[in-house]
Parts: sequence; C-alpha cells; structure tokens
Amino acid sequence: MDTRPRARAQSPAGGPLTGPGGTSSADGEPSSRRGPAQPGAGVFGADPARRLFARVACLVVAVIGWANVVILGRAMLSASPPEAGFDLQLLLDAGKRVAAGGSPYDPNAVAAGLQARDLFFSYPPVVAQILAPISGLPTWLVLAGWCLGAAAGLVLMAALLPRWPIGRPARPIADLSLDTALLTLAAAPFFFPFAVALLFGNVDAWFPFLFGAVALTLASGRATPSRLTSAAGGVALAVASAVKLHPATIAVWLAAERPARPGLRRPGLFVICAAVAAGAAILAFSLAVGGVGPWREYIDYLRASGNADLASSVNIGPASQLALLAGDSSLARPLAVVFGVIAVAATLASARLLRDPLESFGWAVVASLIVLPVTWYHYPVALVPVALAAWTRSRGTPRGRRVTWALMAALFVSDVAIVLPVALWLAVAVLFAAVRWSRPQPGLEPAPDAAPTPQSVSGEAIAQVPVPR
Repeated sequence: MDTRPRARAQSPAGGPLTGPGGTSSADGEPSSRRGPAQPGAGVFGADPARRLFARVACLVVAVIGWANVVILGRAMLSASPPEAGFDLQLLLDAGKRVAAGGSPYDPNAVAAGLQARDLFFSYPPVVAQILAPISGLPTWLVLAGWCLGAAAGLVLMAALLPRWPIGRPARPIADLSLDTALLTLAAAPFFFPFAVALLFGNVDAWFPFLFGAVALTLASGRATPSRLTSAAGGVALAVASAVKLHPATIAVWLAAERPARPGLRRPGLFVICAAVAAGAAILAFSLAVGGVGPWREYIDYLRASGNADLASSVNIGPASQLALLAGDSSLARPLAVVFGVIAVAATLASARLLRDPLESFGWAVVASLIVLPVTWYHYPVALVPVALAAWTRSRGTPRGRRVTWALMAALFVSDVAIVLPVALWLAVAVLFAAVRWSRPQPGLEPAPDAAPTPQSVSGEAIAQVPVPR
C-alpha cells in the first residue's frame, strides 16, 4: 500500500479540488458526504444507463399523469352543466359581451345574497377585451390551449431557474436544466392545486410562469440578471397585476428589497420601471378599445360585490378562517382589511429583514395571496418557482436529500388538502422549511453562467469547492 502523503490540488481561489475518487474537502469531510463526486453527471447519477432510465421513467410518469388530466377534463366537460372550464367560461362570456359592444359585467350576478364561492366576472375590463377575439371559439378548444400554454410555461421556468442566480447550485451540474424540466413535467399533473387550476381554466394556472419570470430577476451571490431578464420580469409582473391585482404587492417588495451584497446592483428598481411601463401600455390598450366607461363600471361592480359573505370553508384566507372559528361570518370583512394591512407590512418586513433573496421573495408571494379577502385552494401555485429554485440550488449539497424529501412532503400535503383546503398552509410551511435548508452555505459561491466545468486528465468532471473563510 502506498502510504506517501499526496499533494492536494488547489483551485485558483485556494480551495481544494474534489475529484471522482472522493478527495477530502477543506474541512476534512469526504466529498462523497458533501455532494455528488461528479457534478457533471447530472441529477440522476453518474452512470449514463441510470440517467437514461430515470429520464425515461419521468417521461412515462408524465404521460400517465397528463393522460389522466385529459381524461378527467373530458369527463368533466361532458357533464351537464360542465364541471370543467367554468372559470374560463366566465372570461369568455365577458369577452362575448365586449365583442357585442356591451359591458363585460353582468349586474344580475351580484344582485343579492352573494356568497364567497359564487362565480361572476370580477376581473379588470382589459381581461375581457383581450379575450373578445377568441370568445366565440368552443370552450373545450380554448381550455385545451389554455392548459397547454400554462403547462409549457411551467416547464420552461423549470428549465430556466437552474441557469439563473436564484436557483443555480454552487457546483456546476451538467444537464440540471433538462433533469429539472423532466421532473417538473412528471410531477405537475399530480400536484392537485395546479391540476385544479388547469381543469377550472383559472388564470392562476399561468402564475408559475409569471411569478417565475419575476423570480429570474432576483440577484444572488455576486450575480445579477441582465437588463433583458429584468424587463421580462417587469412585464410578467404587470400582466399578473393587471389580471389579478394582488401580485402588485410584489412591486412593494422589489422597491424595499435589500441587495444580496453591499454594492451589488439592485435589479428590482429596473423591474419596477419595466412593470410600470408595461402596465401603462395595458391601460392605454384598454382605454383605446373601450374608453373610460368599462373602468367606471368595474369600480361600481367591485363596490356592489363588496357585501359578499366571505366566510367559507373553501376560502382559506385568514380572515375567512378566523370568522368561521369565531362562528360569526360578519367578522370576515373587517378582518380582511386588517389582514390586508398585515400582508403589506409582512411584504416590507421580508424585503428588509431576510437576507436570502429566495426566502424573502417566497414570503412576499405568500403575503400577496392574502392581501385580497378571498384565497382559493389553487392560489399557492404561485409558489412553484420558489420550490423549483430551492430544489435546484440544493443539488450537490449535504442537505440536498433533505430538501427533496421536504418538497415531496409539501406536494403530498397539498394533495391531501383538497378535502380540507385550509390544510394547504401546512404544505406552505413545509415548503419554507425546504427553502431554509436549501440556502447556500458559507464559502460556497454560485458558479458563473458560462463557466466551463474543469476536466481532470482522465476526462472526468471535477468541481471547485472554495475554502470557507
């Protein structure tokens, strides 16, 4: 046995290089315990056959899951009245009224005795104006395109997040984007809040894409997004806010966000400027199409629907749930105002007090979900980009497996919560435990986007692990 001491290879930054043989790290812990020995091997293992099997398995599961969604959607559409696409049908009906030269709002829908779960078109008029050209198409056709577009947006975000600072792991991992996209494609149809949003044709099905575009603008470590990425995130924020209003609180978070490092450029200010410009363009389009009249009717419509009974078991907002616990549904409206103020305060607090940009952004998203008096079961799909970023940045770290199990538990709890919707907040709590565990460890810096993975003389990938200082 060769007992001669071996010289440890050093990176340019002074840290040791971990190779396929499991070389010890600077703190004396074997590399096999700190993460994958071959970071270029991908998420599914170093063996090519194993990786291929895992990817094929993901595709098989995805086919089964999405086929089940299609079959279920077809059966729900065949019911009388249809049980699928009713949220989308509200938008299309409003678009038909606009196309006929009328108002998108139906006064009869809020005549009297309105309950929180009653269905009526209460979006800004621009939503109906945009959908007016396609409002005459069959609902099943529009719903199919709606679902395909939302699912494609989710998978696209899953592929992009590992390449951006907010979700990039400290060690370069080859094919991480592909593996994340395949895992997301397989898991999405089994994530019931997202599947429900798709089958109902709800706008929230697009929020993983829209909120994901905002997440791409977050700075982490020493990296900041490009101007183009920030502009795209601003446009996404404007679109989400123009449709649902409550995402506008994310702009408050962006304005108050503290830089990840002293002296680091704050891309949030550019995102806000892009959002304001895009919002002005959306408003200009709406005024050009219908004038000021629809917006006046929109304000009157909100005032008329403001007397709705908000307390309901399916309204998981804190105001509704506390009113139910107190046994007095009339408390829901004043409590909704209180929690709206609390949500804005929590947005500012998360921006200023939390150092991890992903965790801070995640709490801002949660606050945006309770700023309005109604929060449905499918609303937390806006947190999907946070979950994806937590998973990807934990790859190759000692806590990577713990993060994976936590995210799996969050998915399981969210599915079970379909019978008790308020339990969905427990899944959100588990998600934030995963986010906390996925935080970058001291001494591990994100690798540059274009940094090539070093190769040893044997051709196997090695990773640079900076020495903690």
